Amino acid sequence: MADREPKPAATVPLKMKIGYGLGDLGANFLFQPVMLFLMYFFTDVFMLGASTAGLIFLAAKAWDGISDPIIGFLSDRTRSRWGQKRPYLLFGALPLGLSFFLLFAAPDLTPAGRAAYALAAFLLFCTAYTVVNIPYAALTANLTLDSHERSRVTAFRMFFAIFGTLIAAGATRPVVGLFASEAAGWRTVSLVYGLLAAALTLVTFFSVRERVFQVEDFGDRLRDLPRIIGRNRPFLLLSLGMLMQLTAISILAAMINYFFKYNLARESFIPVAFLCLFVPAALALPFWVWLSRKQNKGTVFNLGMGLVALTMVVLYFIDEFQPLPIGLLLVLAGVGLSTIYLSPWSMVPDTVEYLEWKTGLRREGLIYGFFCFVQKLGAALGGFVSGQGLALAGYVPNAVQTPDALLGIRLLTTLAPVLLVIAGIAFIRFYPIDERLHQRMIRDIQRKIAGRDGHA
Repeated sequence: MADREPKPAATVPLKMKIGYGLGDLGANFLFQPVMLFLMYFFTDVFMLGASTAGLIFLAAKAWDGISDPIIGFLSDRTRSRWGQKRPYLLFGALPLGLSFFLLFAAPDLTPAGRAAYALAAFLLFCTAYTVVNIPYAALTANLTLDSHERSRVTAFRMFFAIFGTLIAAGATRPVVGLFASEAAGWRTVSLVYGLLAAALTLVTFFSVRERVFQVEDFGDRLRDLPRIIGRNRPFLLLSLGMLMQLTAISILAAMINYFFKYNLARESFIPVAFLCLFVPAALALPFWVWLSRKQNKGTVFNLGMGLVALTMVVLYFIDEFQPLPIGLLLVLAGVGLSTIYLSPWSMVPDTVEYLEWKTGLRREGLIYGFFCFVQKLGAALGGFVSGQGLALAGYVPNAVQTPDALLGIRLLTTLAPVLLVIAGIAFIRFYPIDERLHQRMIRDIQRKIAGRDGHA
């Protein structure tokens, strides 16, 4: 048995929590504009057809289905002077920032050229994001074995994630509007976000010291990923629940742009709408962290997303612009939305231990790689459903919409996410890991390690 030193203390130092969290601040300067604005950018700025844009989203995430497990597998086996996961942050930071700029560069091309460019740029960005984000996410399981401390580490990370989301949601469109053309505005903003993300990724690299787990050769390969994941029932339930919830939120985020521009004729309210969602999400994090110490993490996740679903049902019946009721509904939705940033990411490390407890295999990279793929697949399905739904409803960009198109936008913004949220709640309802089981798992794992070390 190889050495597992240095062993992490139960408490992660504040400096390391902040440094780790800053990495997700940078990541959300990239991920959130893609989720919130890329569909709109493709249809109304780059002038792609809605159906074509939706297919590009789906194709890019199909590629993630290949690249994510590969990077997770490689990161589990990396050994370097910088550690196991950290080298990916060091060498991936600058390519990640550049690829984001290219995604929003909007060159002047023919219609076919625009479609080909959008697909190639999206594939490049997805690859660069995978190289950095999967090892970054997998670091959580190496910082501490204490479940509650992981919730606190995740809270720091997600506070910075929501802070990045606030900037992306509230500042992006107003800054873009300062330029002579939308295309020029998007190019400039994407360059700034890309540089910031690269710099913050490097800050995390220099701030965090990981615990490197020696990976023994159990004969597993990438082809064995379904077997490894299939033996981890809690992870399967969490992944399916997260897929439903992220698809719902991705549809909602994409459609807000169209709902306020066309249904309510208040395009200027779009940044306010996003702030009404994400400011309460940030402020509510301490409450959900506190509640997670009193209730199971899955229960907390379901409570928050249930609140989101309830507000979307009410929003469906609002057919004219009423800033106060709409703002209050979005604030309540934001409070519930906070749990999607906290709960699942504090649950994934517990599923890493579940796999080790059941099989003796510790595979942070593979598990986080698959879970990051689930996250991106949810965003892709949200984009695909939004694009195909708009096309079926007869949406025409930058024009007066027909009643059928307006109804389609309303349904996509409200009731479609509600149905997906309900499905996600059903999966999480059966998630089995609670505090008692997790403590038992850790005790058993540590006894096995001590036994192997004693016979080394």
